[in-house]
Amino acid sequence: MLKKNILAAALVLGSALVSAHAAAQATYFGGSVGRAKWNFDCAGATSCHTAAGTWKLYGGHDFSPNFGVEGSYVYLNEVGASNSSLIGIFNGRGADIAGVAKTTPMNNFVGFAKLGIAFMKGEITALSVLGNGSDTHYSGQPLIGLGVMYQIDKKVSVRAEVDNRKVKISGFKDSTFGVTSFTIGVQSEF
Repeated sequence: MLKKNILAAALVLGSALVSAHAAAQATYFGGSVGRAKWNFDCAGATSCHTAAGTWKLYGGHDFSPNFGVEGSYVYLNEVGASNSSLIGIFNGRGADIAGVAKTTPMNNFVGFAKLGIAFMKGEITALSVLGNGSDTHYSGQPLIGLGVMYQIDKKVSVRAEVDNRKVKISGFKDSTFGVTSFTIGVQSEF
């Protein structure tokens, strides 16, 4: 009799745990827009702009209430510098994948941190009186991010985040730049 009670209790507890785990899983998608600041030196330039608009589309899956994985496509708009004889234009785009750790919701707010890798395509275009040229470089670079979401309801959240990735724009040694993005957008769970 005792063995049957233990077996029944184990089955009930196991079912509850599987049910809770399945309920904790969620798949989501979203989009955001914002501003990206490139970290490059403008020494010697007469004109320089290191920040431009950015956007991204993302989707993810939460394996538990506090951990998941997320992938995104990001576009970093054109920035550049110029002087009297040369114009340099940089841009980047790519996909990334990251692990996401989330806090427990508090008053509908959820904090999160991301750590992963960004697979970026960096481009440089140089325009001068002597001629024009361009270079493209693909690389995998580290990605880190922090953010906060406000849950409007169980399925829709407003999301703001800051992330940092690196973009290598050519094969030259010193052509990798850090890019910090601030974005805000909407996320939907299904």
